[in-house]
Amino acid sequence: MTTADKECRISFPGFMNGDTRIPATQVTLTRQPKAGKITVVSGQGLIYTPARGFKGKDTFCTRNKSPKMPGGTLSGCVTVTVR
Repeated sequence: MTTADKECRISFPGFMNGDTRIPATQVTLTRQPKAGKITVVSGQGLIYTPARGFKGKDTFCTRNKSPKMPGGTLSGCVTVTVR
């Protein structure tokens, strides 16, 4: 993304059940971004908003679950580069 962009939209990760993708919409942030904020938009995904004037890389990590996949957990980190 560039500094002209106000936000970066990121879809929920998903479990695969056969040919069906099940979004993991229950989000826990396990590492906050250092130069921005994360907003969870119900049913749509995450929005990363960089701090005003920030340029560089910022990383955040999540743990995601879905009520449709009891016991399943997806974990990972996302690095966003603002130019």
